[in-house]
Amino acid sequence: MAVTKDQGQLPPSSRNAGMRPTRVTDIGSERILLQVGSSEPVEPFTRLGFEQLDGSERVYVFRAETSAVFAMCQALRDIGVPFSTHRHMGADYQVEYLREKGLLSGVFKRINFFGNDWDGDAPYQIEEF
Repeated sequence: MAVTKDQGQLPPSSRNAGMRPTRVTDIGSERILLQVGSSEPVEPFTRLGFEQLDGSERVYVFRAETSAVFAMCQALRDIGVPFSTHRHMGADYQVEYLREKGLLSGVFKRINFFGNDWDGDAPYQIEEF
């Protein structure tokens, strides 16, 4: 699945207190979980095929065959969505594993929360890996 420029870009993530950016929280063989930031629109992701996860306000899931999941990971990388660190389900570890297997390539971003990371005001850092 390719993402084209006409599908838009995400607004820049904020480092302000209380504003959590959109991030991939988990990758499976047939799904991706995405936590959409509290101040970011969900439409760019629903246009890509994400659906709201039952019972979750800002969590969306992409379900597809394995090859489409890998393509979506790279599409999310291309629009700048970071992948959560091991403290938040380890999507960055999953990317590392998939790169070692030759299923993903390129430079991704990861988000690492500090302090009480379940607190909406927890500071975070986004870095490339």
